[in-house]
Order: sequence, then structure tokens, then C-alpha cells
Amino acid sequence: MLFDKFLAKQLGNPSGIVGYWMAAPLWNKRNSALNDVAFDNLALTPQDRVLEVGFGGGYLLGKMSNVVTRGLLAGVDASPAMVAFCEKRYRSLVRDGKLEIKCARAECLPYPPGHFTKACTVNSIFYWQDVSQALGEFGRVLADGGKLVMCFTCKESLENRGFTKYGLAPYEPDQVQQIMQSVGFHEIRVTRYSDRHRNFLCITGIK
Repeated sequence: MLFDKFLAKQLGNPSGIVGYWMAAPLWNKRNSALNDVAFDNLALTPQDRVLEVGFGGGYLLGKMSNVVTRGLLAGVDASPAMVAFCEKRYRSLVRDGKLEIKCARAECLPYPPGHFTKACTVNSIFYWQDVSQALGEFGRVLADGGKLVMCFTCKESLENRGFTKYGLAPYEPDQVQQIMQSVGFHEIRVTRYSDRHRNFLCITGIK
């Protein structure tokens, strides 16, 4: 029980040396299938301006940086440890102005309205303090016609995990759809996937 509580805390907001060395590799390994699905659904172009919220160990940032070469790639994460990890991992991209990394929560994105053409997030919805506010922020920073891609583990795949008892809030797809609609997204699509670890969803919507 103590380990489950510790793991939930580190997954929600990795901190210190343990967060730096454990959570980042864990995020990259365990979420690779979800990140790959998100990448495919983004359908990126070199000119896109893309934001990832909750980038964790930076796996998806790395994949996107190979495509987004003439636009803008940005990432925000609530964990200072993950920000430090990815600043070091992608120091050359940050130095050359090809990647922006900031420490911020999904409910208060540090960008002006209409700044991005696409946005994504993978398995971070569980840790948002206010899902409606966070999705509203995605809508605010996306330009008209911009695309949001969300991937997250299905509720039934989380219910048997011990760490989910400690502050992790699973969501059904219809709950997320309703909130997305309420903050202005349309053309919402839900697709179900699975890997050897879990079932997961990809939800896309247009601003």
C-alpha cells in the first residue's frame, strides 16, 4: 500500500532524484503505444505549431521533433523534474529555438489564444485538477480548425491497479466527449486500442 501511494504520487507529479530517474523512463516505456497512436492521429506537417501537455519523459516530443522542423514544438508539464529531464535530453533543440519547454499545469497554459495548430496529451487527464478548465485551455490556445488528440488508459484497465486508489481519477469516453463539446470542440471521434498492458482510447476533436 505504501508503494502504491508513492507510485501514484510520482506518476502524478514526479519529483526529486527518484522522479528524475524513475518516472521519466517509466513514462517513456509504459506509454509508448499510446504516444505512437497520438503521433499517428496528429498527422503532423513540418509547418505545424504543436503543443504537448504532460510530456513526462519526452518520448512523443522526440518523435514530433523529427517532423515539425519549420513550425513550433512546445511542451508543458506540471513536474519540475520532468521539465529538467527534457531540457537536458533535448538541450540542442531548446538551444536552437526548435523546442519550448515550460513548467505549467493544464488548467493554465502559458500561451496566447490561437497559438497552435495542433495539441496533444497522453495519460495526463487523470492528474488534472479541473478537466473542464484544462480542455477549455486547449481550446483557447488552438487556432480555429486546430486539432486536439488525447490518449488515455480505459477506466476498466485502471480499476485493478493498486496505485489508482490514491488521487487518480479515471474517465469514461462519453464524459470526456461531453466536456469537449461543452468547451467548443466538434467532429469528436473516439477510437479504442489495446496493447499488452491495457486498453486505451484515442479521442480527437476540432476547435
